[in-house]
Amino acid sequence: APSHPPTPAHGTMPALLAPQFARAPVSLRAAKRVTANRVAVAVPLRSRNIVTFNAKATPGSTDGVGSSVRGTSTALQATRNPIVVAASSAMQVVIPGDYRIGGVLLGVAAFLGPVCHLWTQFGVHGFLGAFLTLQASRVRFRFSDTDLDVVIVDPGASDAVALEVGTESSGDNKLQGGGANKWSFESVVNWEFWFPGFPLLVYYKETQTKPEGQPHFFPVIMDGKKLYAEMLQKMPESVNKKPTLDEWNLDTAFEATKLGRSLKEKMSAEQLTQLKETTGFPGLDNLV
Repeated sequence: APSHPPTPAHGTMPALLAPQFARAPVSLRAAKRVTANRVAVAVPLRSRNIVTFNAKATPGSTDGVGSSVRGTSTALQATRNPIVVAASSAMQVVIPGDYRIGGVLLGVAAFLGPVCHLWTQFGVHGFLGAFLTLQASRVRFRFSDTDLDVVIVDPGASDAVALEVGTESSGDNKLQGGGANKWSFESVVNWEFWFPGFPLLVYYKETQTKPEGQPHFFPVIMDGKKLYAEMLQKMPESVNKKPTLDEWNLDTAFEATKLGRSLKEKMSAEQLTQLKETTGFPGLDNLV
């Protein structure tokens, strides 16, 4: 009689295939979590600036990216763990608030009133200080690759909240030309920063609101260095040449205005050297 290959014992094949079947679901689940356009990098969680790629993502998903950045530190806001997922969509940067100007004005008011009994000056400085402090807690400048817009958040809210709100949150800019507080970089014809090294006031002129050009002025109630870096990188070149951040000092602040340049002409060589050696706000830089 012809011979036939031996028949495997009952249960032999299922036992051999069981590990493969057991591993298959795990592989499929892992495959769903991997996409071609995302890279995960572990980084510290200290954060001030905010970078996002899709602010409408649901919590716990990696479809949208919300990350906090201070220097090179980032964090994934959606999952609240120290991982940032880089995506190939437009990046937004939120400039955090800075309370130093408002705080200084409040300090001056406290001195002028109770100490000097100059109550009118106390009221003026106190009002301005309180107003700028409030605005610093709620006004956020937001930079994309193509536009600058201004949004409003609740006082004390995280900078990450500024990624979720729309430009309409800041209303109609009636005081400076009207219309939405959003301008394309291509429409900017000039910008100035007073003063590089000691930021107090920012100015830019754009043709989006009016063809002849609409100027805008804002007190620097946000991180001046980060604001200057974004403007220097993304806005068209200013009419007046701007120094790099590494060159910021009291000398660059004087050079930013005609009055400052005329004052420098009357200074001694020792005083000019002191200007270049003075950087930042003495005693206040650690408050950012």
